[in-house]
Amino acid sequence: MVGRRAYNFMYRTYAPWEGGARSELVELVTSGRIPPGRAIDLGCGSGANSIFLAERGFAVTGVDFSPVGLEKARRATPPSLSVDWLHGDLTAPAIPGVSGTFDLLVDYSVLDDLRGSSVDAMAATVHRLSHPGSVFLMWCFYDEIPWWKRRGGRFPGLGAGAEQRLFGESFEIERLPEPKRGSGFACFLMTRR
Repeated sequence: MVGRRAYNFMYRTYAPWEGGARSELVELVTSGRIPPGRAIDLGCGSGANSIFLAERGFAVTGVDFSPVGLEKARRATPPSLSVDWLHGDLTAPAIPGVSGTFDLLVDYSVLDDLRGSSVDAMAATVHRLSHPGSVFLMWCFYDEIPWWKRRGGRFPGLGAGAEQRLFGESFEIERLPEPKRGSGFACFLMTRR
């Protein structure tokens, strides 16, 4: 698990994941598969996914534990858009400023960065913030192959099958075709029953 100081440092210098909204999210939203609604970006970082969603008519809350990332997100938000940027711990029993449930929950490589009881604690957050019909999009490093053999990824991720253990009782789980199986990465689209 990379610590808060490391994330703050990377957001000040260079965070390799920064850029535009992620391709899987863009495809699902622009195709109409995920319609506008209330959305929460779990681990929003500098905000590209949240801003994209707000531009497409979603009511968006972005949560991150890095104040540096959140400040970058605030500065990147066009004045015409409204996004609630909140500092919070996704493994805590409650996130200050977050209430109710969301139609869309997005996680790009936060859950897979956690270890031990923190994994279950964040999964509990996803359950708590979702309702029947909610969609949870989760992209992760995925340990189908040894992480040290993974091209472009040098960190352990979620163990194969972790998505079933964490969410299978409450969510229908679909693995998206991209990233490809065996790549060491995975993207899951889950719908709350």
